[in-house]
Amino acid sequence: MLTKFLNNYGYMILGGAMIIGFSAFKGAEAYAGKKLDPVTIYFHGSTSSSSDVQNQSLWTETPNDEDCGSGNNAACAMEADASDLTGTPGSRSLNPSRITLNANAVGSQFIPSKNTAASNPSSQPISPINKL
Repeated sequence: MLTKFLNNYGYMILGGAMIIGFSAFKGAEAYAGKKLDPVTIYFHGSTSSSSDVQNQSLWTETPNDEDCGSGNNAACAMEADASDLTGTPGSRSLNPSRITLNANAVGSQFIPSKNTAASNPSSQPISPINKL
């Protein structure tokens, strides 16, 4: 009986589940009103200087030839939303009117975090990618 039911209706059930599943992935972008594509920006300053880590102009799209993602001890790169950057694609940097950074000490080095109290309320989260 169950086998007959699955033979008759199994593909319809599977097709319906696939339609519901695939349409769920479009929902987040539709509600946000924009693409959810983060931009990787790289740090070009001294990781032992808190003021450098906090300086938005030192975070740009130009790669820094570092091994980012290898640890959590020093600033290296971060993912940010394109709406929180300023400049032209390929040479953008963090927009200081939208994002304010904190520099958190890890030994003698610093890593970035978003200062949510001082940042524009409509700015998006950032995802730091640090190194050893």
